[in-house]
Parts: sequence; C-alpha cells; structure tokens
Amino acid sequence: MRRESKPGRHGLGVLTLAGIVAATLVLARPAAAQYAPMSTAQLPGYLARDQAVRYALENNPQLMTARQQHGFAEAAVVMARTYPFNPIYGGVVAHNSGPDVTNPIFEEHYATLELELRGQGRFRREAACATASRIEWEITQQEMIVAIAVIRAYNTGLYRQKKLEALEATIKLNEQAVDTVSRLVDAGKLRSADLLLARAELENVRAQRGQLKTSLAMARSDLRRLLGTLDDTFTLFGALDLPLPNTDQASLTQLALTKRADLQARQIAIHEAEANLKLVQANRFGNPSIGPFFEYDNTRVVILGAKLAMPLPCLNTRRGEIMKAEAELVKVHSEVKELEMRAAEDVQAALNRLGDARKWAATYEKEVVPSLQKAKQEMEKLFANNDPGADVSRVLAVQRTYLKATETLVDATFEISQAEADLALAVAEPALAVGPAQAPPPANLPTIIQTNFPVPTSRAVLGKPLAVPDVR
Repeated sequence: MRRESKPGRHGLGVLTLAGIVAATLVLARPAAAQYAPMSTAQLPGYLARDQAVRYALENNPQLMTARQQHGFAEAAVVMARTYPFNPIYGGVVAHNSGPDVTNPIFEEHYATLELELRGQGRFRREAACATASRIEWEITQQEMIVAIAVIRAYNTGLYRQKKLEALEATIKLNEQAVDTVSRLVDAGKLRSADLLLARAELENVRAQRGQLKTSLAMARSDLRRLLGTLDDTFTLFGALDLPLPNTDQASLTQLALTKRADLQARQIAIHEAEANLKLVQANRFGNPSIGPFFEYDNTRVVILGAKLAMPLPCLNTRRGEIMKAEAELVKVHSEVKELEMRAAEDVQAALNRLGDARKWAATYEKEVVPSLQKAKQEMEKLFANNDPGADVSRVLAVQRTYLKATETLVDATFEISQAEADLALAVAEPALAVGPAQAPPPANLPTIIQTNFPVPTSRAVLGKPLAVPDVR
C-alpha cells in the first residue's frame, strides 16, 4: 500500500532539524564568563581591624579584578595540553587528455601532520604550569597589598578619631575654664582681661575642630574605598600600639624570604623561563610533517605511499630566539636576587622605624607626660592657694602644654602602628599588624584625656567651689 506524504511534513522536518542543529551549536559554544555581583554584606556597628581586613579581602573591587587572572592561568594550561597542530589535507584533481589516456580524471590526495619529536609538549606544559603558579602568587601579592593598605587606613582613621576625641576634651576643658573665669569675674575675684584670655584660648581650640573632622572624613573615605562599601555607619575602636611576638631581625628576614608572594612569584618565573628556553632550543631544528599519500593517474594506476616534509635549518637556526630566552632567564635570576635583598632591607627599615617610634612613645609615656602632669597639678595647687604667680594665663598654658603632650603621645603610637604595618608587609604576615581579636567596646566610650581645672575655695562663687569634674 502506497503511503502518501502529508502537506508540510517535509517542511516540519526541516525546521526540526534546524532547531536541533541550532541547539547543538548553542550547547557547544563556550559559556560566557559569569561575574558574581559585589557582596552586599553589612558592616558591623563596631568594626575591628581583623574584620576590616577580612571584609576587604572578600569585597575589594581591585582584588575582584585581579582574581580574574585565574582564567588566564587555566587557559594557559589548557593550551599547553592541547596538541598545537592540526592535520593538513591537500588534493589535486585534473583532466587528462591524449592518445594513451585511459582515465580522463587525475587525482592526488594526501594528509600530513606536523610532529613534535624533541619533547616540546612536555616543555610547553611545564611552562604553562609555571605560568599558572606565578599568576596565583601574583594574586596573593595583590591580596597582601590590599590587606596592609586596609590596616594602614584603619589605623589612620583610628588615629584621626583619637585626635578628634582629644580635641573635644580640650574644648570641653576650655569651656569649663571660661565658665569658671566668667563667674569669678562677675564676683570681682578676677579681671576682665583673664576672661578675654580664656575666651581667646577657647576659640583658638574650636578653630581646629573643622580641620580634624575633615581629616577624619578623608581617612574613613579611604578605608571605605578599600573595603568596597558605601556604608559609613561603622565605628573604629582598639589600640594603635600592638605587641609583637618577635622582633628578631634574622628570624623575620628568614620569614620574609619564605612567605613573600612577590619573591615566590619570581622564583616560579625561573622555572617558567627555563621551560621556555628548552622549548625554543627544541624548536631549533623544526618539526617534520608526515602523512599518507594517494594517487590515481591517467593510466588507472593507483599509487599509495607516505609523504614526508622536513625543514632544513640552514638559513635560520633560531639563534636570536635562543639568545632572547637565555637573556630572559638571566633577568629573572637577577630579579630574584634583587627581591631577596629588598626583603632583607624592608625588614631592617621597618624594625628601625619601629624601634625609633617606640623610643619616642616611651619617652613621652614615661617622662614627658608624667612630668607635665605633675607640673599641671602643682600649678593648679598654687592657683588654689591664691599664689600671685599662678594666674589664669599660666594655668591655661600649663594645661595646654600637657594636652599637647598627650596628643604627641597619640602621634607616637600612630607612628608605631605604621611601622608595624611596614614590618607586616615586609614579611608578608598581616597578623603582625592586625593584632588579636578584640571585643566591641561599651556603648559610652570614655574620653582618652583626663583633665582637671580646680578653683580655689577662697575664690568660690555662691558658696560652692567651681571645680571641673575629672573626666574618666
């Protein structure tokens, strides 16, 4: 029984076949790179130094870009493991004519493949694996740089915050001094000039508030840029001066030579350059091409055989390429020696800076600040005892000198934190500058400056001594 085809059946089959082919092409197409959006994780209200480093390593835009180099490393390995040459087909079809021609069509077909016979594939794979390892170390170096930059920015923000707290304490002290002197002037115990002097001192200190707030805003902006966030609701806390477990130069230098990612990347680059040199040397004589050969001539004779093509390295021995690869290897060896010397110098410079900063801080903490505090207390005592030489201007001058010394102590501790960051970068160990994990401080933080402005009882107004309370 004859089966008739339905109208449109072949057209539907063609469309189905086209759909299958299109789907096959889509599935065979390499997938486009997928880029994950930036993390929207919220920062804690009190941001510790170690939390800031961890958040930056996860969300810093610069690191996200640098980590895309993983794809280049993987591609280099895939390319090295793939045979670099495809077979080449050649064919000749010609028309024969003549008295003795029995076959009017002449055919010749051959296929050749270039062969690597001197271990080029192994050298290429070694170079690709070294390239992938070098890229990983370079990404690690970028992470190290970002981590230390976050530590520096955190310390800078904390330093600016402490400076502003010290200034606010100074302003509060001067406001209380102005209030006290104003009451004493109203009571006829002090002159109006003393009140003008106290007010001038207060305005002079208040004028510095805007500058410090601007510096703090800039420091927090730099920190947010490194964190990769727009959230500005966090509070910095903690100490600037951190205890170091070890400051021995020899052991820290050895640690730097072992852990520094830039040095490790250059050492891997030596293996990469050696593999590239071996590859160039192996390619010096070229590669042969071999394959089957078929011919069907005009007399109907079939010829089967093999075809061989061999380059003759007589005009170009690749001497220039070999010299270039050798120079690259020598260059990488020199870079490794340079980085080893730089690592030792970085450790030495960081330890010298740290030692000087600690001496500076110790001098102020153990000598200058206690001495000025004692002088301040003695001046306040003289003022309380109505000593003629202890007037308001001298009391304010001693107070100002003492507060300036406490601010300088904050400067010294900030210098210590910067030196510790230098040392952490030199030995590739951020933990040296991060310090131990700290619990968030209580809601009401005490002011770091402890001040007093007593008023002698003989100069009391309304029967009560107007003493400025000790802020603790």
